[in-house]
Amino acid sequence: MRKFSRIDDRLNYSLRPQAIHLNPLKSGPSCRISVGNVKNSDGTFTAIGGRTSVISTLLFTHEAKNRNIVGSFHKPCLEVYIRPATGTVKSSTRAIEATLIKMMEKIVNSETLGRITLSFRIQILEDSGGLLSVCLNALTICLLISGIEIRELYFAVSFGIVKNEDEQECVILDPTDAEVDGYCSTSLTLFCEPNSGEVALLTIDSGSGCYEDESLQIIKTIAKKASSHYLAQLEELYNESLDAAKITFGSNNFTKS
Repeated sequence: MRKFSRIDDRLNYSLRPQAIHLNPLKSGPSCRISVGNVKNSDGTFTAIGGRTSVISTLLFTHEAKNRNIVGSFHKPCLEVYIRPATGTVKSSTRAIEATLIKMMEKIVNSETLGRITLSFRIQILEDSGGLLSVCLNALTICLLISGIEIRELYFAVSFGIVKNEDEQECVILDPTDAEVDGYCSTSLTLFCEPNSGEVALLTIDSGSGCYEDESLQIIKTIAKKASSHYLAQLEELYNESLDAAKITFGSNNFTKS
């Protein structure tokens, strides 16, 4: 194993900068998230960690009542479609779609919805690592601004596990694709509730899938802190939003009491 050092000189537990743009599309509730080399408040680029960027939207379709389907008369149907930046859709993309559907089913309060289809669409613009976490956060924000009631608010965080020169495991937060390919024995994504630290999803994205119990405890602790950071960033964005956006955020009791 080569001696590890972060390519962009971040600390091991440092997130890449993140930029969120609400409703960039006119077709429905939408969100664009970019992490890594994004613009600072002064207009300059951070030059950190490449860039992973996606744009997502949520479309609504009323379903005809099908009396032949038992038990689904009043339940919504969820679907997710991802379009890659280039080329055709691969099996890895289909796997991400399946994970996204599972998590959206977990957080959407379907009891408040009728027989409709919630169709999530994601366009990948750039991918320099942490794609699943960025997609999860983009869809979560789409739900928030749509006004659809959610059970709990979660944020996704990606991790990598590397081994130092003493063969001891080292956890790094928000690794780039270059770090995952060059150093990480395992990469993971966690979907974490920022206040309680409850983990709704832990998925192995690449590598052997092996890690020590001590590393897992570190990952869960850091995931909670990172999720709290994302929540604070979203609250700041909420306070800067237009009144129409504040109404939809408010329907989910988004702000802290």
